[in-house]
Amino acid sequence: MKAPYSWIKEFIDIDEDVTTVAERLNETGLETTVYKFGEKIDNIVTVKVLSVEKHPERDKLFICKATDGNNEYQVITGAGNLVAGQVVILAKEGAIIKGNLIKPVKFGSFISQGMFLSLEELGLEENSEGIFLLGEDAPVGEDASKLLDLGEDWIFEIEITPNRADALSIKGLAREIGAVFGIRRKNPKPVVEILNEISPEIEIVSDKVNRYRGIIIKDVSIKPSPLDIQLKLIKAGQSVINNVVDITNYILIQEGQPLHAFDLDKVKGKVVARNAKNGEKFVALDGNEYELKDTDIVIADEEKVLALGGIIGGDNSKVDENTKNILLEAANFDPVSVRKTAKRFAIQTESSYRFERGVDIEALPEAQDKATEMILKLAGGKAVGEKDIYQNKYQPKEIILREKTIYRVLGEKIPVKTAGEILNNLEIPSKIEEDKVISKIPAFRAYDLEREVDLVEEVGRIYGLNNLEEEFPAVSTKDFEKPLWYEFENLTRQFFISNGLNEVLTYTFVGEDIYNTLELEVPSIKIVNYILKSQSIMRDNLAVSLIQTFQENIRHQIKDIAIFEVSSVFFEDYEEIRAGFLVSGKFIDGYNYTKFDKSFSTKQDWDFLKVKGLIYSYLRFLGFENVSVQETDIPYLNKYESACIYVNDNEVGYFGKIHPKKAESLKISKNTYICELKLKPVSRDLEEIEKGDYLFNLYKNKQTKLFVPLPKFPSVKRDLAFEADEEFETGKLLEAIEKYCKFVKKVKLFDVYYLGNSKKSIAVSVEFYADDRSLSDEEVNKIVEDLVEKLAETLKVKLRT
Repeated sequence: MKAPYSWIKEFIDIDEDVTTVAERLNETGLETTVYKFGEKIDNIVTVKVLSVEKHPERDKLFICKATDGNNEYQVITGAGNLVAGQVVILAKEGAIIKGNLIKPVKFGSFISQGMFLSLEELGLEENSEGIFLLGEDAPVGEDASKLLDLGEDWIFEIEITPNRADALSIKGLAREIGAVFGIRRKNPKPVVEILNEISPEIEIVSDKVNRYRGIIIKDVSIKPSPLDIQLKLIKAGQSVINNVVDITNYILIQEGQPLHAFDLDKVKGKVVARNAKNGEKFVALDGNEYELKDTDIVIADEEKVLALGGIIGGDNSKVDENTKNILLEAANFDPVSVRKTAKRFAIQTESSYRFERGVDIEALPEAQDKATEMILKLAGGKAVGEKDIYQNKYQPKEIILREKTIYRVLGEKIPVKTAGEILNNLEIPSKIEEDKVISKIPAFRAYDLEREVDLVEEVGRIYGLNNLEEEFPAVSTKDFEKPLWYEFENLTRQFFISNGLNEVLTYTFVGEDIYNTLELEVPSIKIVNYILKSQSIMRDNLAVSLIQTFQENIRHQIKDIAIFEVSSVFFEDYEEIRAGFLVSGKFIDGYNYTKFDKSFSTKQDWDFLKVKGLIYSYLRFLGFENVSVQETDIPYLNKYESACIYVNDNEVGYFGKIHPKKAESLKISKNTYICELKLKPVSRDLEEIEKGDYLFNLYKNKQTKLFVPLPKFPSVKRDLAFEADEEFETGKLLEAIEKYCKFVKKVKLFDVYYLGNSKKSIAVSVEFYADDRSLSDEEVNKIVEDLVEKLAETLKVKLRT
């Protein structure tokens, strides 16, 4: 926002140097720069246009006669916005405009004795359409540089944080500067008479419109604004259009309240503030057509949309030179709705910029009355009716500020009397009671001040953070105990890195395409304002990110890869921290050796057993003994080379080979393996979730390993072959053998052979052992007989003979 210092001084009596004011504003949190308005130009003067005629020899040029009161000038121009009687600025011979010396120039048979100037040529605007018209009240024959304050006035350019909408006006800056320097702001009240001849037909049918007030003004005369109005708007970086539109912009900059003027004769029937209809079309003042959604706010009549609420007016109801009657609108819209609509259409106007941050709903009538007063004075006419619908009334919040809180946060003992004075100077009504200040938050700070600490911030920044005494914090020299999770996470990273895997860090948001390719359900948590479609949803597994990382490596001709990641995945009510890895290509990228009939190779590819071994090694590294795998049906994995991972009978993850068809679709190697392990759940309220199917929870609760002495007696081994159905899970047999016999020390699978007729043979080596004696052959035979009988009864398997 640009704010002329001369305009600010109309609301506050201050004679501080402009750089001092800018420094203090920066210290209070308003990022401020200051610079001079324009540059002084010699030999430019205000003149009155006497006549405008077509150039007889040049189709696109006009011959104008103008006077400065003493001399008459002939000027040839291509601008089409000139008529006799207007006051403009003439660059006379000898003036330098944008580096060019002005001198007499011949156009055909006629000589131009100077140049009429636009705001662009004066260095006040980037692009201008036509000559700058000063208005009928502008003096003739005056030094234009002096009249426009070129190189004289100072401009503050303010960058605010989103919570400081109260500073987006001349009035708000005057309040802020007044609080800093201890000066009360002036606030002249409008004096306007509104007749009750007509009640505007206005209705609100949206809960996103907090307040809507309309005033009907009849018999206005549209013309250029007076020079002082134009000059203030130009200094504030605004375009000048006509007196009525300029006044709405003037009040927006001065008061911070956006206004809009409709040509009443173009409005058909009742004016309704409502939600748009899906697919409804609207042509805005910028000339673009927009297709609306039912989440957008519109102002409409009985036939069409007149304006996009809080953002931009419509071309079909704009005020132009033929306008006679207007409806002056002042409204207050829901900030979130305005921000979403403006962002979707990539429109940022002075109105939307303010409504997005929150506008003072209580000051609405006063700002609108000031605009009405100015319109009646500068455009004539009369205000014949007014209607104010205030459906979401503001209720001021009461916050108590305690002296001890100020000290706790700022480290400075600021008396409550001083704190109360600061808050009152900020126009936050406050009263002192004992050791506390009770403040009622005004509407212009409603979106910013919500808690006691917010008032502490206000006191601190106005008191001056530079005035606070330095105090170093007390830090204990005692070692801090690192949490167990920190140790666990480090162990995980340490293991995978030491086993040759590279750690990657990926975005936690991905696109829908990868889920569709893998035939996985698309997660429900979606990013509303995503930048890229490929980053539009929050992932619920690490596999999608690891696969995309592999795809990126393939594009760089890297096909042998071993990567892992420890990161978050997201679900509706909670999050999980997982460890995942992806391997493909060479396990060992060695070499081949051949000499005559002798040859060998040190190269090895990743395969199912190597991946399984890596996982088992990791779990053993963490101290888990009871580890097993079972079949899984994850759609993007090869059914015959994939499994779920269990620790202490809790499913903690999965691993497997990418299905060849999926690998082909993804354009990655068919020899690609992937694994995910659930490490830790994270609750939305950050409370601990004690669930057994997470490795960290199992790690926390695992029993300490005890020393086991070497066996005193020899063990006895027996090889047993069982016949079972083809679909029988081999792992169940191994578990049952250990479970059903207390003398079994170790079971090892050494052969699986398919017999035909839907049967298979499972051969295991079983080691029997007793702690207190050597087992005899007769005892072992009896143990085996009982075990085989039990297995036949429970698992329907029989011993092959």
